[in-house]
Amino acid sequence: MAGGNFNKLAGKVRPGTYINFESTRQDILGLGERGTVLIPLIGHSYGPAKEFIRIERGAPDAFRSMLGFSVFDNNPAMLLIREAFKNARTCVVYIPNQGAKAVGTSGTLGAAAKYGGSRGNDLRFSVTVNPIGGFDVTVYLGTATVSEYSGLETIEDLVAQGDAWIDFRNTGATPAPLVPIASVNLTGGVDGNLVASDLTEFLDKGESQRWDVLAFPLEADPTNSNDPAPGLFAAVLTKIRYLREDVGKYRKAVVPNFVADYEGIINVSNAVALGPQLLTIAQTTAWVAGIDAGASNTQSNTYAQYVGATDIVGLKNHQEAVAAINNGEFFFSFSEAGQVIVEYDINSLTTFRAPKDKTYRKNRILRVFDSFADIVMANFPPNRFDNSPTGWDIMEGIGRAILLQFEEAGAITNVDFDADFLVDRSTSSGDETYFNIGLQAVDSAEKLFFTVKTR
Repeated sequence: MAGGNFNKLAGKVRPGTYINFESTRQDILGLGERGTVLIPLIGHSYGPAKEFIRIERGAPDAFRSMLGFSVFDNNPAMLLIREAFKNARTCVVYIPNQGAKAVGTSGTLGAAAKYGGSRGNDLRFSVTVNPIGGFDVTVYLGTATVSEYSGLETIEDLVAQGDAWIDFRNTGATPAPLVPIASVNLTGGVDGNLVASDLTEFLDKGESQRWDVLAFPLEADPTNSNDPAPGLFAAVLTKIRYLREDVGKYRKAVVPNFVADYEGIINVSNAVALGPQLLTIAQTTAWVAGIDAGASNTQSNTYAQYVGATDIVGLKNHQEAVAAINNGEFFFSFSEAGQVIVEYDINSLTTFRAPKDKTYRKNRILRVFDSFADIVMANFPPNRFDNSPTGWDIMEGIGRAILLQFEEAGAITNVDFDADFLVDRSTSSGDETYFNIGLQAVDSAEKLFFTVKTR
């Protein structure tokens, strides 16, 4: 007997029993995993300029040869990555500019650091006779060996190795045999200067990258009338507002001591100590960006512990703390147990008027709204559905499934599945579809009031 699937339009030739299995469940594209921080490594002493380097927490030293340091080294840029990784899953770093490359020569063997910056001055190399044949070349970074090659005969052989740290070249006739060299230190590496246009270029190029929160670790100097920081802070605000409101990319930025009055900017106003090391507020932005990016839409960072922090730089008293909260500041306090914690997980929004009330200053609430917008954009691209009653029914079904996903996760409450995701059928026509959505985000219980009546 014939069987299998059938097509209503085509029919079948042979007699038989034909069965189609069809799921009534709509496939929902879920939320992408949060946890990516973007950081410009301002003034870093090594590495490729104007490139984005994506570092995963599971392999933090995968790009050591590009950055010139291990993430665990005592270096200001590596500190930012380490602090972000306390909560973030991925760090995307960018070096705005690089200075001069360190160079060195011996005979016809020339060498230049792969990238510009003063870290190149810590590179050196040696050439020794291999007892079996040829020559061995060793590249050092400080006292550590970072590359070794055995049994090479010529400079061309060495060039062909494509060393990750030093670009070797032959400055004489070809071919050029290698000869023993005790040691050549590279010199002349210089760090690049801070140029405002390089950072605005970074902000523009960052649009194409996937990230959740930008840490902008630039300290303002109020004593310098030519300080570029205020103008760059304004550029960050403009970019974040543009991404959120014009492009539909719901991203945020963490900026030190910047009264932005905008929900997409977190204004950090004090710092912490990691043992004897006192961080600046600018450095602390990396940790704040990491914990905001790493938090889910059902999680608040109010009273979250800053792991590794031993003290607070710029501790606020009660009056100062109240004023800071009213000013939209994100800052650190001590818990009853003496731990360094986030006082209040808020952003810099302080002006509350329609359509944004006080709930928009809460970062947990904003994560709900932002993640909802992201999942709606993923599930409702142009030209997927018919703009007809049949298409509207399908779209409303997907919308209700999204609401259910958020409700089951504990991100939203008071859901009316019959009314909270509806196509406005009176105004939807042609290629335009309008939706009416109701959404009540769940906040955390962060202010607890008890009335105790004694007997």
